[in-house]
Amino acid sequence: MGTHRAMLVGGSYMRETMTFVERFFAVLLVGMMAGLMFGTGMDQYTHRLLSASAWVTEHQVMDALFRRVLPPLWNVTMLSLAVAALLSRGRARWLFAWAAVIFLVSLIVTVTVEVPMNRAIAQWDAHAAPGNWASVRDRWLYFHLVRTIGGFIAFVSALTGLVLR
Repeated sequence: MGTHRAMLVGGSYMRETMTFVERFFAVLLVGMMAGLMFGTGMDQYTHRLLSASAWVTEHQVMDALFRRVLPPLWNVTMLSLAVAALLSRGRARWLFAWAAVIFLVSLIVTVTVEVPMNRAIAQWDAHAAPGNWASVRDRWLYFHLVRTIGGFIAFVSALTGLVLR
């Protein structure tokens, strides 16, 4: 009986450790994504001073990289937050669930607003940008700010869920 009890305690410890590791991973991913969104926003905000040709070229180069790298990161982060919510209990569960919902809103803004804009910008000739390029840039920045705020809220919520255990 003593050995069986020790195995149960050990199994419970192992389960709690694995839950913490997954929750920590979720916080790490959403924090990385929020930081990336913040850094990109800062970068793009300073690029408002660039000429049309320079801005279009820079945006096309940045988007070419992000198109390859970010979809898997968005998906893994979303999945990790959802799993963290399922594995958590009490207030932590609701905080991870809230983080997942807010992160999903940021993802929806990305897919429905920014990705179509990025695709359109990718087709532009950098040396002959359309006359409304600055308004497109400003609209992109506005929606990027919306998703960055969402990413930050998701990060703080997940971090709080991790701390609460």
